[in-house]
Amino acid sequence: MSVQHPNAHWVVWMSLLVAAVLSILPLPAWLSVARPAWVPMVVMYWILALPNRFGLVFAFIVGLLLDVFLGVLFGLNALGLTLVAFVMLSLHRRLRMFPWWQQAFIVFVIISCYQLLGLWVKSAAGFSMPSLWYLLPALTSAAFWPWVLSILRFLRRYFRVV
Repeated sequence: MSVQHPNAHWVVWMSLLVAAVLSILPLPAWLSVARPAWVPMVVMYWILALPNRFGLVFAFIVGLLLDVFLGVLFGLNALGLTLVAFVMLSLHRRLRMFPWWQQAFIVFVIISCYQLLGLWVKSAAGFSMPSLWYLLPALTSAAFWPWVLSILRFLRRYFRVV
């Protein structure tokens, strides 16, 4: 029997908080290069699941909060997550019908664009250019997408987030 909490939007914000904590969790140097883009994946899920509730403004606000949380250039993640939200809003009807492995490929492409946009902004700001290992988080994000999708779908249905 599921708990009845209509409009339990706290679940969305808690999932974003967990994703942000996973984004700063200390990892060994060889493993931190491949850290999945947790927050963009969670934003992608909520826009895919509830596109009428969560959209560009939601992604922009989450991006600004992530910029403050990570201490990076102000607006970097806001710009990237707004781009992610725009693509997800454009494709959400088609993506819902795709099997998980095709969704994972689309996640790979979107996170790659997110990473490349961040690289472009950082290089324009005068930071050094990293190698192609910079795209490794897109690959690991695609690998973790089925689990993120399953866990967040379970939470959305259990708490009846509408």
